[in-house]
Amino acid sequence: MAIMQMPNKFTELEACYGQLVSWCDLLEAIADFLPCHVDERLCDTVTGGLIPLLQATHGLEEHVVSASLHAIMPDHDRVEAENRRSTERLFDMDAAQEVVDVLLALKNGDCRLSWDAIGYLLRSFFCLMRRRIKAEREIVGQIRKALARHEGMTVLDAQRATEIV
Repeated sequence: MAIMQMPNKFTELEACYGQLVSWCDLLEAIADFLPCHVDERLCDTVTGGLIPLLQATHGLEEHVVSASLHAIMPDHDRVEAENRRSTERLFDMDAAQEVVDVLLALKNGDCRLSWDAIGYLLRSFFCLMRRRIKAEREIVGQIRKALARHEGMTVLDAQRATEIV
């Protein structure tokens, strides 16, 4: 797949990563200030949007990144890497669901977890997400460079073509 055919998908993926990082910052702020009252609108925003955002991100990763892994690794490594990435996406969804469940319970005033447990849960999620996003961005960078070499572009040209920061 030519690099010039993917700039919108790379841009969409980076936008999803940017939004996830922003939500990680928000969850970190909540964890830092526990026990505090968690704003209901904030809970509604996160609980209503986190799972769909992760699903969109995972879909783009599968479409853009998985479809381009051939550019940076041989087939036997690619199968193993894709299996690992698929498992990580399942863990992401489970962790996100736990965050949603806890925030809903906080909003409804019936959370049975201690403040320390809530803080730990939130921190586990946003630390996991930040690590995953960093790793995925590194893979996208490697793919971008490989596709650029394949098409005779400079890395700077490839970066401009894909609009990845």
